[in-house]
Amino acid sequence: MVQIRSKNMGYPGSCSNAHVDEMAANAGQDPYTSTNPRETSVEEMKKLYIAAFYGLDVNF
Repeated sequence: MVQIRSKNMGYPGSCSNAHVDEMAANAGQDPYTSTNPRETSVEEMKKLYIAAFYGLDVNF
């Protein structure tokens, strides 16, 4: 498995809540989100983006 973390690729060291909120809201409206293996709420999308950015385990 290849692990790529945004903060290790030269992106800013923090994740703006405003951007995460917007990205999660957009993901919730994306028609392809319905094809995910499980239903995901906008709040879970926010957690997923933050976990991916900081290289955290997804345990929800």
